[in-house]
Amino acid sequence: MRERIAQVERAAGPALTGEPIRWTRPETIHLTLRFLGETTAAGVDSIRQEAEASARSWASFDLHLVGLGCFPDVRRPRIIWVGASDESGSLQTIVRDLEQLARQAGFSPEERAFSAHLTIGRVRDRLSPDGARRFASYLGESSMMDFGSIHIESVDLMRSELKPAGPVYSLMAALALGAVRMGSS
Repeated sequence: MRERIAQVERAAGPALTGEPIRWTRPETIHLTLRFLGETTAAGVDSIRQEAEASARSWASFDLHLVGLGCFPDVRRPRIIWVGASDESGSLQTIVRDLEQLARQAGFSPEERAFSAHLTIGRVRDRLSPDGARRFASYLGESSMMDFGSIHIESVDLMRSELKPAGPVYSLMAALALGAVRMGSS
């Protein structure tokens, strides 16, 4: 999947040359279910313990990746994404449970409704008028691009550190859907 997304990024490059777009490195592409932000070790441990208990009841599912889009809209793109969907409803159950666990642990409620997507690029500044036309055309041509499906069997609790070259992610815990495995910190 990551290689197919990388091919799309490479193909978009020539069409959008000179525009202020930073493409996500394929190895860092992921689906964020709930962002916690800065937190203490105790806060993370609380969420991990509660999520481990919940994960035992979460079912594995197939995640379908289809189409390119952007947030907030094509006239003012900031985030370029690949759409993600789950016909079983398992993903929505997991997201709902994680939001409830985060609130119980004292985190502020998520401000936006969950929208399943993989961020593949960020627009750092306004596109040129010509770049905006090329970008809109590229999105239109790619809106139904099918990347296939992937079977999801775990939810990972990750730590992210922002570095000049981009974020560095490390696994804190892998929550197997229906059981739990611990990762390295």
